[in-house]
Amino acid sequence: EMGARGLVAWLILVNLAAAAASVASDKVGVPVRTAGGTAPACSRERSRHARGVLDDFFHPVADRNRYRLPPNCPFDRSKDMYLEHEKHKEVVRRTQYKSLYSDKTFYNEYYVDKHMDNRHMDKVPPGADVCLADYCEVLRCDEHQAWKHPELRKTVGSSASRSRCSQERMRGLRHFCEVLMSGCFPTSGGPDGDAGTAARLREYFTRHHCDMLTCDGVRDMFGVLGSHHAVAGGGGYVLVLIVVFAAVGCYYLFVWHAVRDGRRSADLRRARKETLGTRAERWLVSFSKKLPFSKGRKKKLY
Repeated sequence: EMGARGLVAWLILVNLAAAAASVASDKVGVPVRTAGGTAPACSRERSRHARGVLDDFFHPVADRNRYRLPPNCPFDRSKDMYLEHEKHKEVVRRTQYKSLYSDKTFYNEYYVDKHMDNRHMDKVPPGADVCLADYCEVLRCDEHQAWKHPELRKTVGSSASRSRCSQERMRGLRHFCEVLMSGCFPTSGGPDGDAGTAARLREYFTRHHCDMLTCDGVRDMFGVLGSHHAVAGGGGYVLVLIVVFAAVGCYYLFVWHAVRDGRRSADLRRARKETLGTRAERWLVSFSKKLPFSKGRKKKLY
């Protein structure tokens, strides 16, 4: 009997552990990374995508408002695990990359990343322990890449991908995003104590990023953000191009009017010259008829 009770208790514990694991796997957040190891399991490519979102839409707004992020904000540049490595890479050609640590040239970016993992992990500053790739889901890295590269929109923004979107998952992302914004823009005002700026920025990012984390809203998120300020490849950049093309069009329209007016003036001068020439010719003809030697005898035609 005791053995049967023990078996039942063991089965209950196993089921509870499985349920807890299932809940933990569905929870939206950042995986816990343990200390140790020379190369953390963090995707450099996905980190670059997340860094691109922050460089386009997050840091410019914070910098423009002269707001310093608190140390517990994972989007602070000093927390970026691979930022120092990215600063020490150089594009030699279109596909070749060079490590500025060792002056070695590699065939593509993948191999220079492997070189950084194997030889230069000691160059990562202390405290730079945030893997930005872990935040790609809440930052919407794929949608940002599709926004910057239209050829990717067929797969990222397709109806099939939207049909697979989970409203429950997006609800969890919105909550996680709001928690992040509260940490980056606390009510205390951050390191400088500027509570007004922190509240204003928290409201801005909550409205234009967190609230857009819906199955339909993510498609327009970066278009809305891009219309607020100019970024390369974004909506603001398109606006700049429109202004430039409008200015060029006005210039050529002015040149066309100037050329047309010049031709019209030339035609008027030519017509004036022809009028004066015709009058002079008529005067000479009439004057020659009045001369004595111009009157001859008429010949009879019969």
